[in-house]
Amino acid sequence: MENNPAQLVDWSTHFIALVFDGLSLLIPQSDVYSLEPTVDIISTASHNGSVGQLEQSGNMWYLYALSSELNLLNSCPETYHIALLMKNVQPAFGLLCEQVDTIDRNQISIHPVPSAMKTENSPLLALALYGNEVRYISSASALSRLLTQGQI
Repeated sequence: MENNPAQLVDWSTHFIALVFDGLSLLIPQSDVYSLEPTVDIISTASHNGSVGQLEQSGNMWYLYALSSELNLLNSCPETYHIALLMKNVQPAFGLLCEQVDTIDRNQISIHPVPSAMKTENSPLLALALYGNEVRYISSASALSRLLTQGQI
């Protein structure tokens, strides 16, 4: 029997659920630096696909907006009001979203990504069953790899 790679990862005890464009993406809470309102975003010309920047704690964070297909958007939709700033990644970045929630690890069942859904450089690390819903699990480092390769 093949090992379930999703079970080999040391998952956080809590996840942050980002909701954007109808997609719910779970990020380990241990990957999150802070949640910030988007009112302080500095709109800039696209730098590596970012839609703006946010200064926090003396650092500048590039902000990205994603579609439900995890493609970069050229501008920030009006409904994306929250910036989720990631930690332990360089360059520092954040994702913009419509809504956030906290989910305990014991509320979900984690499963591997089916082979039909796997693509090269995919930021999807696993799937989570939460009640009757299937949600995607990623991490700051998985998303960062794609941002630095310009393939997200």
